[in-house]
Amino acid sequence: MTYDEIKTKVAEYLNRTDLTSQMDMFIDLTESDINKVIKHQDLIKRANAVAETQYTQLPSDWSRVINVELNTSDHTTLLQQSTESLDLKRTSIDNVSGRPEYFAITDNAIELCPTPDTNYELQLTYYANIPALSSTNTTNVVSDKFPDVYIYGCCKHASVFLMEDERIGMFQTLFDKALEEVRLQQERASFGVGSLIPRRKKYGKAKKQTYYFKN
Repeated sequence: MTYDEIKTKVAEYLNRTDLTSQMDMFIDLTESDINKVIKHQDLIKRANAVAETQYTQLPSDWSRVINVELNTSDHTTLLQQSTESLDLKRTSIDNVSGRPEYFAITDNAIELCPTPDTNYELQLTYYANIPALSSTNTTNVVSDKFPDVYIYGCCKHASVFLMEDERIGMFQTLFDKALEEVRLQQERASFGVGSLIPRRKKYGKAKKQTYYFKN
């Protein structure tokens, strides 16, 4: 479904013709929601970066990390840490520079520990943000394969804008279900064909139902 088709469909769902100037805002807000949670194979990207200092800039379309490794003969995978843990490790080695072993994501950068003692090439594997829809970029992987994510997300934000409280919960539920279908489709692609069996954790407080495949 294209950018214009999504706007038309949202107007039909809402039965409104007076929201044309707000549609781009609804789409932007929906894309922000999508980028916070979606993980899809079509959004996996790789990029190389040269690490010269403690911090290395992330790609502009970065959403979340999958893997960071040194692009050396042994392709050493760096271990991800929280920023607090990275600070402790840096303190424990008296902030001596060396070959990086650990990393943390801080703002728009990768923080390395130890601080590089020379230039190292990093290979970054990550989930990218979805390309934003516009009049010049009329489709992306989500609008092509899962257009209902956009439709229900936009309807939810439109309902908030219109202060139609009774419709917000309905569209939020439909939006969540559409996102869940994206997740399940990705699991099917990752694990192959099989029976999808729901399974709940037997300890702690499970926020969401988890799934596994049984052949």
